[in-house]
Amino acid sequence: MDYFRLTQLVKSMGKSVTCSILIINCILFISITACAPSANEVVQEWVNLGWKIESIHGTEGKIQRHGKLMSKNARAIEASWIEKGERKTKLYPQIKDQFIVLRFFKSDGDEFVVVLKKRK
Repeated sequence: MDYFRLTQLVKSMGKSVTCSILIINCILFISITACAPSANEVVQEWVNLGWKIESIHGTEGKIQRHGKLMSKNARAIEASWIEKGERKTKLYPQIKDQFIVLRFFKSDGDEFVVVLKKRK
């Protein structure tokens, strides 16, 4: 269903349904933005599972979202981050240890990563 048909449908349902939809959207927005974990909380969850911090690359700051890179089978894991618009990378061979790269995206377009390790 396209946007035009959806708006026509909502208008035909009346104001009470429109108000309900608006309230639901506000609640969803607040719950998504208010419950987003900080970088420290995300890292702490992995530390609590037995992982150790190997290194931090980039400039830490307030994050918008985060991601995770890990593989049990890969020979190496590549950490990449962006500092002042410039992309940088570092390779971590998975010989004795397994690595996880936690990537944090900031509002200014820069990124920082926390590399964690655990014995295989």
